Amino acid sequence: MSSDEDCIIISSHSSATTSDQNKIISSSLQKFTCPMCSQTSEELSEIEAHIENEHLGHEGQSSGDQSNSFGIDHACPLCSQIFKDSSLLESHFHAEHDMFINEAAAARFSCPVCLSNDFSSEEVLAQHVNQHFSNEFVPPLDDDGQLARKLEEQERELMQNKEREDFKRLQSLHGFDQGRNMNRQSDATLFQSVKRGNMSAVDYHEKRIMLKMSEKIGVDDGSSATRDIISHIKRFATTQNIHMCSDVDHYAASFGDSGWGCGYRNLQMLLSALLRHPQCAERLTTLCPSTSSTLGNSIQVPSITRLQSTIEEAWKSGFDQQGCEQLGGKLSGTCKWIGATEIATLLASCHIRYRLIDFHRPTSDDGKQHPALFDWVKQYFQEPSEFKPPLYFQHQGHSRTIIGIEEGKQGKLRLLILDPSHKSDQMRQLTNTSDSTKSNATAKKIWVPMTSLRARQYQIVCVNGGFVDSDREFLQSKLIRSTRIP
Repeated sequence: MSSDEDCIIISSHSSATTSDQNKIISSSLQKFTCPMCSQTSEELSEIEAHIENEHLGHEGQSSGDQSNSFGIDHACPLCSQIFKDSSLLESHFHAEHDMFINEAAAARFSCPVCLSNDFSSEEVLAQHVNQHFSNEFVPPLDDDGQLARKLEEQERELMQNKEREDFKRLQSLHGFDQGRNMNRQSDATLFQSVKRGNMSAVDYHEKRIMLKMSEKIGVDDGSSATRDIISHIKRFATTQNIHMCSDVDHYAASFGDSGWGCGYRNLQMLLSALLRHPQCAERLTTLCPSTSSTLGNSIQVPSITRLQSTIEEAWKSGFDQQGCEQLGGKLSGTCKWIGATEIATLLASCHIRYRLIDFHRPTSDDGKQHPALFDWVKQYFQEPSEFKPPLYFQHQGHSRTIIGIEEGKQGKLRLLILDPSHKSDQMRQLTNTSDSTKSNATAKKIWVPMTSLRARQYQIVCVNGGFVDSDREFLQSKLIRSTRIP
């Protein structure tokens, strides 16, 4: 590894025994409560089975007796009419609201330039967008004044739209987009899916139930996860000179966090690797109520709201006070973005050592690329280790996860990067061995050459320093430190 000084994080946290890593620690936690009724249990598996059998009604029920077994009312998401039977709800929905769905679906395409949304198809939208930049709609060239005014208006309109989008982005970053939070965004997105005909009314209610249960127990529902993705990606390597991290799961942006949750999703990817390591899993038991799925061997990671509250708790304990002030000391219930320092804060509070590397400027001769970053990543993945976590990878406005590096012909390097913006159905195509066309197209998105990294500054959070064992070091870890390269 680099000779630059490591950032040291200290731990005085007592850990659970290794035998308890893959079990739900029910004795130290409050009972789990069904989000649909007052049923409680100390075992998450019992609550999951209860919801599946008593509320979702998928098993052991005939079509004629589902209404009584649900135990809850079903409200139409469009007119709020109440039904006891989910089949009656769905029949009502299609009978009364199909026209509304079709009308909403017909206007779902929006122009990125003028923000108009009166377009029935992508083709019509494309024709409209071309009008913004086509000479076909420019006034005759013999009127230079009119032409100049038209071009000036177009340029002003483009600048105003860009300023509006930049302002919205800053609002999300600093949490000033009033009235917006994860639950409200999730409900609105699900509701739009129903209106567009992409989701049935029954699916709408079931998804909301599962999301509420997930948030209540503090564990992500796993609906956006692609499990054990490393073994599938290795099949697409074009050279033997490739180095990759240990097993990791991909987490995609979902209903409630699209547009702002990339930091949390990348943190979930990092945690999915750490929870596979026995010693790391011991340090994360207070963060994760359950480190393994009750339905199999899949790793379960904390939900976004659980990660938000954990970072807040770390701030209250004195970690990264500067970052705490910048974000107003509050993340829970907001759509605020997080970055590399918040990832470092959470790791430090869990007594896990890390390094925060700041590649603060390009290092190529032309001042546009980052060969020093690629060399550092190559050295990290080539260093022998039985356990190699992925790297949290941050730049302005977005974050991703580096899972490996490949050295091709003439020494050209390419990073292997997982992006939360890649949808889960796309990533799961990597596991499809019967359709090579789709899986190859998805795999190409993961290999990233140096020319594709165009930001001026990048940060990497690296977990490779073990754990802390002194109070003095733990106090020092509350101040987030970074190493600058070059």
